[in-house]
Amino acid sequence: MPLTTTPLERPAPAERAFVDALEGYAATVDVDVASRTATVDGDRVHYLEAGDGPPLLCLHGLSTTAATWLPLFDALAEHFRVVAPDRPGRGLSAPVDYATVDLREFGVDYVTGLLDALDVDATRVLGNSLGGMQALHLQVDHPERVERTCLVGAPGGLSRKVPWTFRATYAPKVGPWLFRRSIADSLADAREQWTLINVEDDGALDDALLEVGLAGERVPGQTDSLVSLNTNAGTLRGGMHERFVVRDQVAASAIPTRFVWGTEDFFWPPAVGRPVADAMPDGEMVVLDDHGHTPWLEPTTKARDAVREFLVD
Repeated sequence: MPLTTTPLERPAPAERAFVDALEGYAATVDVDVASRTATVDGDRVHYLEAGDGPPLLCLHGLSTTAATWLPLFDALAEHFRVVAPDRPGRGLSAPVDYATVDLREFGVDYVTGLLDALDVDATRVLGNSLGGMQALHLQVDHPERVERTCLVGAPGGLSRKVPWTFRATYAPKVGPWLFRRSIADSLADAREQWTLINVEDDGALDDALLEVGLAGERVPGQTDSLVSLNTNAGTLRGGMHERFVVRDQVAASAIPTRFVWGTEDFFWPPAVGRPVADAMPDGEMVVLDDHGHTPWLEPTTKARDAVREFLVD
């Protein structure tokens, strides 16, 4: 179905191209999807919206955009008002220099600001990777805003350790250069990167989603925002900053939480999350064999089914 868009004020050519790519991908998803914007602390936050039920907030990963969630919209929009924002500095949301903000505080404040702008007091939350970390920070810092949390793919926030190939991008001076070199600039490069980091089997990975990512990197300020966020997320020696790790606080949280975790996740194995889930008063773990970091984009429906079952309950 076609994407319903809210016209941007004086859009740049690259922004129009991003909308075109988003419309192309949305056309492959059998659900009514709206592209909207809200103002949070004076800045634009772009989000995708579908459905007309209780709210469900979807928070995407480090290098992706809200479009990553579109394959789940058909399973969720019949039950929820699904809201999937582009994190500031991604997609059509305003760019931000993450060297000038407190990453944890900013990541939570933009989410609560968006909820306020949408008149949402509390919501169910779906998060992946960095978005999973933001979901856990929201759960710990503002439990009154969260009804239940589903983490699909390994979330940040449970361990300081990251793969050495990724930790190298935290290195002073050379790290940002290495990270920029890893950003795809062609369809073939994008598919190679996704297969390396996000999916174990790219058989269901649509070129149209990859085109959205490529178009997003051409929007002014977005790649710089991404590099600044990654550069300030950790150190070469220590890995992810300790401030982001909320393992103990999450283990003590009474908010119903499900981890949906692939055995082939690039960042962390399920063993990182299982003790947390087991310690939680209402936590659980679903392990998916031969699934990667974005398991709902694998050729099976196992991740989608696990997410819907928990969130709809």
